[in-house]
Amino acid sequence: MNFEKFYYILELIGTVAFASSGAMIAIRKGMDVFGIIVLSIITAVGGGIFRDLVLGINPPIAFLQTIYTTISVVSATAVIIIYKLIDKKKFLNMNFLLTYVKIISVLDAIGLGIFTMSGVNLAWKMAYSSNRYLLIFVGMVTGCGGGVVRDLCAGAIPIIFTKNTIYAMASLLGAVTFILSRQYFRHYAYLLGVIVVIVVRLLSMKYRWSLPDVRSDLIEDGPNQ
Repeated sequence: MNFEKFYYILELIGTVAFASSGAMIAIRKGMDVFGIIVLSIITAVGGGIFRDLVLGINPPIAFLQTIYTTISVVSATAVIIIYKLIDKKKFLNMNFLLTYVKIISVLDAIGLGIFTMSGVNLAWKMAYSSNRYLLIFVGMVTGCGGGVVRDLCAGAIPIIFTKNTIYAMASLLGAVTFILSRQYFRHYAYLLGVIVVIVVRLLSMKYRWSLPDVRSDLIEDGPNQ
């Protein structure tokens, strides 16, 4: 089996997933066509650009292989067309909105899993396999970077910092899974890591798992008490 081709196909799938989630959020924020396409591209290639800068790849791969930008534009265009075909009254229906959110969440989880492994795998191939901290950091930056920039551009708190969600931790667990299983499962460790990220991310949303936080009332009301 040609694993390099397999990884490449997964990256393209991740690009479609992230680009589509970016486009859907842009539409929800009321952006124009240009804004929708730009946010779609940023979401899809942002993490990869951060990854390449950390690893010293200059210029970043996204500027050398335009396939990722092209796929992002096509994905955004497809989302726009689908949105235009939807009955606007249906779009205001609560059940439809819930489905809309679920679709974004699933697409985002797929993109997170694939790009986290893409980052770890690239760092591994560049002879950094003994530096586990770097592997994990690069994986998380690749997986989360595009989503952070997307949320900031959309005027929202990045999802990795919000309560009742496990996002960056899902990326971290996937990266650790890849590193620990690489010597046993070799190339299949990539797919295993992707699955771990997606499953943890989706389960955290379903059951509202979250990390411990500082009570917000103590922060907001403390000085006035």
